[in-house]
Amino acid sequence: MLNSAFLFCGENTYTLNKELEKRKIGFQEKYGADTLFEFTAQNWDLGEIKQLLYAGSLFVSKKMVILYGVPRDTYENNSLMADKIDKFLEDFQQNMSLLTSDTILILVSYKPDKRTKAFKWFSEQLQFKEFAPYKESQLKGFIREQLVGFQIGEPEVDMLLLKVGNDMYRLENEIEKLKIGLQTRGEAQVSIDAIHQYCFGLVEGDAFEIFDHLWSDPRLAVKSLEKMQEDGKSWNEVSGLLTWGLKIYLTILDLYGQGIVSAKEIIAQTKLHPFVVNKNLKYIPQLQKNQGFLVSFFQLLIDLEYAIKTGKMAEQYFWLRTKQEILKIGA
Repeated sequence: MLNSAFLFCGENTYTLNKELEKRKIGFQEKYGADTLFEFTAQNWDLGEIKQLLYAGSLFVSKKMVILYGVPRDTYENNSLMADKIDKFLEDFQQNMSLLTSDTILILVSYKPDKRTKAFKWFSEQLQFKEFAPYKESQLKGFIREQLVGFQIGEPEVDMLLLKVGNDMYRLENEIEKLKIGLQTRGEAQVSIDAIHQYCFGLVEGDAFEIFDHLWSDPRLAVKSLEKMQEDGKSWNEVSGLLTWGLKIYLTILDLYGQGIVSAKEIIAQTKLHPFVVNKNLKYIPQLQKNQGFLVSFFQLLIDLEYAIKTGKMAEQYFWLRTKQEILKIGA
């Protein structure tokens, strides 16, 4: 097993990238900025890679070489053509004895295809490090680490995780907004109200993606639904986010009917996030025009949930009927 060659894999892209960045910065600080070489599908050059790994250099002895997409990565943004991977594997097997401890090699594949020859070989021959998704207890620890200097109780940690979700990039971003909001108010105690005020939730993000398309191109809204289905989201979760969005629309329309039309007044009445209110107010003409559709869509979701949970309808029917309903808006 090679001591200076590593394979980084795992769907926890946050911790993987943090570890990678830490190593890159440390290496460059110690040996210089010109010692780091990174190759992706955009700049892949096997000849240059071979030169760096095996031939040495008159001017640079210490090198860190990072190859993205090897072995085959099913994560689309890190994919590399199979023939390039196969050629690199063949060449590496023939020349790996030339790799010295002066050269650090790191292969990065976030969602590797573990059936491939390349994965099986590299995972056995290189220092293999897998970055698994954090469990709930680890995520809670991460939240507390991000909030050092602030006080936060277990209920607030639970609420933050429930609202924002388990994506660590999203958590980091929303916690940063929360910290800035608390600092602005001169507070150090994290409260449930502060979380709702400053943090943008996972459900809101998914719902806005669908509803933004609803008024511009319903077919794109359907594609968003299909993507959620392919990603393994449960029908119940998607039904919840659609219901959440429709409730906001109907609430705003109801307030408009009462003469409450300013964003400030609506925020005060509903306690909704200012971003949510301001974003949806721009759709008022479409909402008023399609109020009947919104009511019928809301009722459909309630009926589907009841039918599925009582066993009268298969879960698959939820996706079919929801897509059909959305396409009515463009008919």
